[in-house]
Amino acid sequence: MQTNLLGDLNDLRFASAIAEAGTLAGAARRLGVNHATVFRRLEAMESRLGVRLFERGGGRYAPTSEGEALARAGAQVEDTASEALRQVAGRDLRPSGLVRITTTDTLAQTVLPAMLGPLRAGCPEISLQLHVTNELQNLSRRDADIAIRPSSQPPGHLLGRRIGVIAYAVYGEARAVQQWRGVRHDWPAWRHAPWVAVDESLSQHRSLAWLARQLPLADVALRCSSFMAVAHACAQGLGLAVLPCCVGDALPGLRRVGERLAELDTDAWLLTHADLRGTARIRVVLDALQQGFAAARERLAGTRTDAVSA
Repeated sequence: MQTNLLGDLNDLRFASAIAEAGTLAGAARRLGVNHATVFRRLEAMESRLGVRLFERGGGRYAPTSEGEALARAGAQVEDTASEALRQVAGRDLRPSGLVRITTTDTLAQTVLPAMLGPLRAGCPEISLQLHVTNELQNLSRRDADIAIRPSSQPPGHLLGRRIGVIAYAVYGEARAVQQWRGVRHDWPAWRHAPWVAVDESLSQHRSLAWLARQLPLADVALRCSSFMAVAHACAQGLGLAVLPCCVGDALPGLRRVGERLAELDTDAWLLTHADLRGTARIRVVLDALQQGFAAARERLAGTRTDAVSA
């Protein structure tokens, strides 16, 4: 049994183009090839099938009944392919599908939740997955589409939008601060208070280097693997802590001790892969997050007027 009467589906496209144009030159223009290619393709088809597909006369090509059958099939193939391409393109033009976001627990539990509600309301066909981790590697492994990260220098292989500055200050539970303060109001007095800090899993964080200049880290009363855990321990009166202002200002009962630590200011970034930037759902989420962080800029920077200092 013959199984390869047609060389490939492109034979149908050639037959359709010749029938529609009526000339080899017209078919060549339609297909984006030269006149000789169309001629050779037609000769090969007719030889392989053993029938004449087009009658020639005066430079014109008129399809035989066999040629008409192939031309109709070729037109159907083109229509089916065009419809499939339109459907795929249409899906991408409509923001829909899964967008995976990764960020730190600090941002995930403070400013980010208020941004996700309006995003979902405006784009209900987008579903979100939030992965909370302090590691950036998961974005590099393509386990996430968008990363929201504090960074002084984001990775060069990712596209980034700077979305604000995360500020830090020392915080303590209000009643405990009064107890530890005693009669001395100068900074050295605070070195003798108990402290809570992040542990070695965040060893590169600049807050640890700052704290190590104030007292030996071995003297820290409690170490935690996340700033949110540190913040809640601080709120229970377990010690002073260096916290992002967006965390410390939001927890009831916490008070700033002294001024913002400007030397710890850290840029916040929206990051994604270069090959995802043209995807509609990624663009929409990036834009929504950028707008949300613009509204939260004062909270991140610790410049809200309702922040209370001890």
